[in-house]
Amino acid sequence: MNHLADWHIKLAQDFDSARVALEKISARFPDTELSLQAAQRIAHLGGTEKVLQASLDRQPLPVPEGVKSMGLLESSEHLRPAEADATKQAAAYVKHLQEHPLDTEAREKLAVIYAGHYQRLDLATGELNQLIETPNQPAKRVAHWLNLLADLQIQHGADYDTVRGTLEKIVERFPEYAAGELARARLARLKLELKGRKETPGVKLGVYEQNIGLKSRLPGQL
Repeated sequence: MNHLADWHIKLAQDFDSARVALEKISARFPDTELSLQAAQRIAHLGGTEKVLQASLDRQPLPVPEGVKSMGLLESSEHLRPAEADATKQAAAYVKHLQEHPLDTEAREKLAVIYAGHYQRLDLATGELNQLIETPNQPAKRVAHWLNLLADLQIQHGADYDTVRGTLEKIVERFPEYAAGELARARLARLKLELKGRKETPGVKLGVYEQNIGLKSRLPGQL
C-alpha cells in the first residue's frame, strides 16, 4: 500500500488516491506502528503536493544579484536573512495538528518553539509527553523525545530532580538498549550539565499565547 501511494504521487500526481491507499493501512493495522507511519505520511501529503507542483510548473527561479564591494561595507548585519516568525510558525503548527494530531514532526517542532520562543517549558513538556505516551511509537523515537525533554528542561531552568526523573524514564523503559546506557552515562554527569546551563529571561505572554498549546491535544485527551 505504501508503494501504491508512491506510484499515485510520482506517476499520476494523484494525492487523493495516495491518501486512500495510506488510510487503508490504518484500517487494516489499527493501533500499530504501521498505522502511525501511515498517519505521518498523510499529514505531509500537502507538502509533497506543493513540491511536485513547483517542479511541474518549471517557473524560473529569480536569483538576486550579489552584494558588490562587500568587504568595504561597515556592517553586514542587514544582509542576514530574516528569521522566521516563531509566533506564526506556532500558530501554523497548532492549526495543522488540529487536522493531523498524529504528526509527530509538527508536534516536536511546536514543543521547541514553546520552550525557546515563548519560554513556556510547561507547554513544551505537554507536547512532548503526548508524543512519549502515544502507544506503538518506535523505541528510538520515544528515547529521542525523552532526551529532547531533558535538554529543554536543562536549558530552561528545571531542577535536578525533574531532569533526573526524565532521564530515569529512559533507563526504565529501555534498560537493554543503547539509549538506556547513554541515559545512565548522562545521569552520572547531570550535575555538571546543570551547572553549565545559562539562565534565560522569561517572556510575558498574552492570554491567547498562554493557552495556544491547549488547542493541539490528541483525540480523547483533556
